[in-house]
Amino acid sequence: MIAERYFYSMLIRTKLRIGYLVIFVLALCIGLVMIWAMHGWRAATEDLTYAHAQGLKAERLRGDLYRQIKEILDRLVSGDRSARQEFDALGVALEDELAGLRRHARTPEERERVHALVEAHQQVTLLAREIFDLLATGSRDRAVPKVERELEQVAFARQDDAIDQLRAYYDAASQRSLQRTLAIGVQSELLAGIVILLALAWGGGLLFGIQRWLVKPLQVIGRSTAVISTGALDHRVRVASQDELGDLATSINRMAGSLKEIQERLLQAERVAAAGELSAYIAHNIRNPLASIRSSAQAALNTSQVSEEVRDDLQSVIGTVDHLGQWVHHLLFALKPITATLTPADPNRVIEQALEVVRPMIEQKRIAAEWSASSDLPPIPLDERYLEQAFVALLTNACEATPRGGRLAIASRVLREGNGPTGIAIDLVDNGVGIPAEILQRLFTPYVTTKSDGIGLGLTMARKIISAHGGSLVISDRPEGGTIASVRLPLAHHGGTAQDG
Repeated sequence: MIAERYFYSMLIRTKLRIGYLVIFVLALCIGLVMIWAMHGWRAATEDLTYAHAQGLKAERLRGDLYRQIKEILDRLVSGDRSARQEFDALGVALEDELAGLRRHARTPEERERVHALVEAHQQVTLLAREIFDLLATGSRDRAVPKVERELEQVAFARQDDAIDQLRAYYDAASQRSLQRTLAIGVQSELLAGIVILLALAWGGGLLFGIQRWLVKPLQVIGRSTAVISTGALDHRVRVASQDELGDLATSINRMAGSLKEIQERLLQAERVAAAGELSAYIAHNIRNPLASIRSSAQAALNTSQVSEEVRDDLQSVIGTVDHLGQWVHHLLFALKPITATLTPADPNRVIEQALEVVRPMIEQKRIAAEWSASSDLPPIPLDERYLEQAFVALLTNACEATPRGGRLAIASRVLREGNGPTGIAIDLVDNGVGIPAEILQRLFTPYVTTKSDGIGLGLTMARKIISAHGGSLVISDRPEGGTIASVRLPLAHHGGTAQDG
């Protein structure tokens, strides 16, 4: 399993390099086998040629030795006086041939058998000279027994046996060389066949690997991108490896996610823009009537002739008008762009100011609020007025969601990556009822709220303000109940304008 995971995490170029390297090694093995076979064939052929040539020389020696014996018999039988000269001439030629055999002998056994032939020939030569000397002095009676007993039966037989042994040696050497040549042929064919089979198997495996690691993933990516191109931005490419194609699939998935997010923002911006135009028109057209209604109700309330029952009704009218006025104010604030003026400030102080604003609600509901301020939080560029509004909205939502006697935890800390800080984090955790999943997906959409008396703009405004600071706001459910609002702010930001959506 470890090897398989390592293989699937290997880059394609590394796999191809290994494949090409193995093919190169197999081709090198085939070349080495061929070189070895050619070298072996050449050596065996040379040995075979040498043994055959030496065997022919041994046969020629046999013929020359027989001719020497014939010269002795010619002198003995016919009295040919030139026989000795012919014998000596043949002896010189035989000594040259024997010297050549001694000089070219390759093995101790060959040298030993050549030496035995030389000694046998020397014995024949000495006996022949004695016989020629006896015949030259007229001692034919002494020469005939020496020819019959010593020369023919002993010396000549020994010489002929030495030639037979030498020829047998060369014949055996020829047979060994021939068998060696055949064995080398069989071995080279076997080795070449094995290497070729390995090469074919590796080639098939490489083709299978290319089909599996390159062609098939590309087909999957192609089909997935075709689906994504139709607008199905929720579709994802299956990432099956950690190589270049896996990185490509991850990048395509990331791109699809970014496009989905951009699409949602655009749709939200379109909805907000359409609703904003209508809402702004309605808000502007009801502000003046609301002001007139409130002024009239306040004026009537200030007169002494108003009964208590009417006074209560007028106060209810004024409260309702104030609530509508606040709603109009929040609506207009949410619709206009936010331009944050950033100056270095302590984020802990901003959170403490927001806590003071919602302190009455915390005390009224007897909420146990825990504020854990990080002491090493550096000053960061922020707009205190706007950021306080954002935290007031977040704290208000948390307090409203927290039951009476519940708990609310606020903590700040430094975000670090590597050896240095990268930003700050503020987490607001409550133990309320949480947020329904269908609402959680559209939580930052304007006018989406879980409260019967809410207008659904608080979190929208909070995220706009935090975005203008270059930060992010994420709200999620806790497994043990309640929600957590996670705010992330960078250490450095040049300011910006946050639009709707």
